[in-house]
This record gives sequence, C-alpha cells and structure tokens, in this order.
Amino acid sequence: MIEASSFDRELGMLYYVTDTCPAGGVIKASPDDFVVEEVLRDGTVVAVDGVSLQPRVGNWVWIHVVKRNVDTLKLVIKLSKTLGLGRRDISIGGIKDTKAVTSQIISIRGAISNLPKIPNVEFKGMWSMDKPITPSLIYGNRFTIVLRSVDVKCAEEALQTLQKTAVPNYYGYQRFGTIRPVSHLLGKALLRKDPEAFFDVMFCRVFPYESDAAKKARELACRGEYQKALEVFPKKFIEERAVLRRLASGVDLWNAIMSIPVQILRIYVEAAQSYLFNRFLSKRMELGPLDRPVEGDLVEVNGQVVYHVEGLGGEVVLPVVGPGVRMPRDKLGEVLLRVLKEERLEAELFLKMPKGLRAYGSYRRTRLEVRDFSWRLAEGDVELRFTLPRGSYATVLLREVVKPAEPHRHGF
Repeated sequence: MIEASSFDRELGMLYYVTDTCPAGGVIKASPDDFVVEEVLRDGTVVAVDGVSLQPRVGNWVWIHVVKRNVDTLKLVIKLSKTLGLGRRDISIGGIKDTKAVTSQIISIRGAISNLPKIPNVEFKGMWSMDKPITPSLIYGNRFTIVLRSVDVKCAEEALQTLQKTAVPNYYGYQRFGTIRPVSHLLGKALLRKDPEAFFDVMFCRVFPYESDAAKKARELACRGEYQKALEVFPKKFIEERAVLRRLASGVDLWNAIMSIPVQILRIYVEAAQSYLFNRFLSKRMELGPLDRPVEGDLVEVNGQVVYHVEGLGGEVVLPVVGPGVRMPRDKLGEVLLRVLKEERLEAELFLKMPKGLRAYGSYRRTRLEVRDFSWRLAEGDVELRFTLPRGSYATVLLREVVKPAEPHRHGF
C-alpha cells in the first residue's frame, strides 16, 4: 500500500493498494476502447450487439439502448421532455460512463409510438414488461477496456498484484469529475443548506483544463453578471444555465439552485456520501487488509450486517453515511466519527433535504468484487475484461495500474 496522488486524496482515495510503479497509459482514446454492457440479476448480458428478453404483459416498455459519448442522465432528461413524461415515468438500472460505448435497458411507462432520433443513440429493441427496470434488477456491468501506451512491465506487475490482493471498493472518479472535481463539494453545500458555498464552488472555482468559454462564463457569473454569463455558457452546461436563468430573473439564490433538475441535484448529494465513504475506506485500510476483519468492523453475513466476532466470517462493510445505518465500534468507530466532525456533516442532514433529495444510509463492501478478470498485453497496450457488481467502478481497478497524477490526462 502506498500513498495516492494529491488529486485522488482530495476525493478521499488516500491510497493505492498496489505498490507497483505507475504504468501510465490512456483509457478511452476512442469510445470503442471502453465498452460497458449491463448485466441483469439473472445473468443476462445486455450486449452491444443485441439481447433477447422475454416480454410480459404490463404497462411498461423496456428499451435496449446503445449509446456512444452520451451522458445517461441527460439522455433520460431529453427523453422525458421529448415524450412528455413525468419523472416517475422513465427509469434506468444504473448510470453508465459518458465517454464510452454503453449498452443498457431504459424503461418507459405507457405505450410508445415513436422514439426520437438522438445523435449517437441507437434503440435496438423494445419489450412490453410488467414493471420498470430498477437498480434491484441489475447485477452489474461487463467491461471490455483497452488501456493504450502503457509501460508494459509496470502494467503486468500491477495486474498480477491485483489478482491476489483485496482491492479497495472506492467510489471512482466519475462520481466527482476530473476536469472539475466538485460534485461532492456541491453536495456538502446542499447538505449544509449553504447556497453561498454552492455558488462559490459552481461559479467561482475555475479549473485549468476547462474550456475558455466555460472559464469566461464562470468569471462573469462570479462577478454577478448573470445574464452575460448565461449568454456565454454553452448549452450543454444544464446545471449552470438553470441557476443563472433564475438569478437573472431575480429569484433568490437557494431557489435558483433548486431549479437544477432533481436528478442532477441528487447526484451531488450522493457524491457527498461517496466522498465520506472513500475517506472511511482509506482510514480502514490503515488498520489492515480489507479481507480480514478487525476489532469493531461491521461484516455482512448471509445478507445481514452485524458486528464482527471471532470465527463469524463474512465480508467487511462500511457505512455509506445516512439515517438507518450503524457505525463501526472501537478504534475504527472513533476514527470515522472524527472524519464526520472534520467535514461538519452528520447522518440526519441527509433526511433534512427537500423532497426528492432525501437520502438514507446503506452499507458497501470494502473490497472490490471482480469476476472473470483477464487481460492481454500487446505492443504497448493492454486489453482488460472483467465484470463488476452494480455500484462498483472500473476506474478504481484501472487507477491501480495507471496511478495517474492528473487523471483527465489519462482519459479518466
């Protein structure tokens, strides 16, 4: 175990479990280098080239969607608006990577006559179903990833180590951003009901690798020139434009923030939970390997979460902060409570959010469960194939190989 880069540390990921040299390399050199295929709970793979499902009589339609370089949530929002659907009339089993080729199921309530034509989105099949697709019906995702221009020796050493080491089940870069790693900061501002802090993070923090247009727009917004900033921000900046539009019309800051689509606001809240979990997990790594329970640990045994006792076995878990979960005991519990105090957050804040943003706590395994893991090295590239359960991140595995100081330079 070695200390991670300063970038990763800001996201709560304090360590690499592998102590091998950085292999470098680039992921997502093209969308075809990062293929994500949803795996249903019964083992059915929603493959890029097609899937066969058994229809059922009901008022839902499941749609097989393959997209390239398209944000999942923004696709859902576009479909909702185009088809005139309410928030509860369209559902997904999980959010996929944007810069990738992804294959998944989206479900829509009611009859569908025509689906809109959307660039880089292909609707490959539709089935009548008796219920919507939900996260509970998804096992996870199958990944086929090409990492290009690596140091082959370092990559091979890291991959061999990963096969015999308990890998930390961190929340990956996608939860926070790499060009603008601020989703968790926005979430913390929401939880603290601090609209000024939210505004400061969204508009007054400008990062080096943003586009010139985005930099200029943020500077204008930070100075209070809302209408000018709105004119400069490209249309893809849905969140920023929503806030500015309201501010320019005279709405107060908190209500302007609440004009952001609720699906996106919820991502911010969940990013704050993810950041806290990453910090918890890093602290737990300091106490010993993740596949060996220590005193005070919580473990999952036959689907139940209990305190560890000698000889009980089970998988070590940590809380994703929120109401309804217990904290570890003893030294580990004391350490984690200090983390919450440092962040000025507590579980009850997640229930004090506006409707649609309230979040409960849960438990998450401390180690990454990697299935069907294989790789092939050839001419400075490495192709990896593996399956992860829902909620786990391929980038967490890849960062152990690449060890990026600036993740966006490597395609993260």
